[in-house]
Amino acid sequence: MRKLLLKISIVLIPIAANSAVFAQDRWFQIEVSIFTNENSLDRLEEQWQAERTELSYPDRMRRLNELADLLRTNDLTLASSSLFLTTEDELPDPEELEARIRAESIAAIGPAPATRGPGFSLFDFLREDFLLLPTSESEFRQTNQRLERSADHRLLFHGLWRQAVVQPENSIPVYIEGGLAYGDQHELQGSLTIRFNENEDRVVIDTNLWLTEFSIVENEDAAWELPAVPNAVAEDAIQENTGLDYFPIMIYQMTQSREMRSTEFHYLDHPAMGLVIQVEPYTVPPVPLASANDEEF
Repeated sequence: MRKLLLKISIVLIPIAANSAVFAQDRWFQIEVSIFTNENSLDRLEEQWQAERTELSYPDRMRRLNELADLLRTNDLTLASSSLFLTTEDELPDPEELEARIRAESIAAIGPAPATRGPGFSLFDFLREDFLLLPTSESEFRQTNQRLERSADHRLLFHGLWRQAVVQPENSIPVYIEGGLAYGDQHELQGSLTIRFNENEDRVVIDTNLWLTEFSIVENEDAAWELPAVPNAVAEDAIQENTGLDYFPIMIYQMTQSREMRSTEFHYLDHPAMGLVIQVEPYTVPPVPLASANDEEF
């Protein structure tokens, strides 16, 4: 049991460390939706040329954490538990999944003395940065529903998370992927960077995104190339082997920077895609301290 407690402690230590590191920083809650423009005439407004399209991923990029990551961890062997469903199509919502993981973890630890301290959690939604939050906290639900029902658009990505916003030299780009998967690549890929402007009076979003059209027939007239997904953010997902090779036949790149006022709804336009974003100041709550009279766990 001591070994199991040590493993769980290792999982929980970064949460407390993150809170200590960012305690003095200015945090914001960020919500982003990215969608296609299905109008082919709009996409042809600009000349898209393979030899002039240079795609690359930034350094120090990271992926957003999510509850599904716990199903892939080697430290907590919960994936084979009867608490989890066997098909991806029936994956429970984040709140239910976290509750199941917590219950299974507590059951594995066994009885413990009663305590009035904070409850056990593998993810601290109030204090952890770069963690995808449950959709129940989203303010974009109606917007996303309209996009999904529209014949002119397809929702490719939606994310809601919190982070400390810093100067450009210290900012960490977030890896983005969405839409359909074609082998190791996706329709939508790239990165978003959330940072301050020079005066630190505006939050800035830098987009480094590309939308790709794929085919099983190679376009011999244009040599479109996609960069490999860096190992630091690549998932060990099992890809269905279709026996087909996919070739990029058109790539639409979106590189924009926009200064934003907090709490306002901002829209970034592009002939092939659109992005809506809202940032709001967020105060990281202090970590509750256990009573001095509580017994040590």
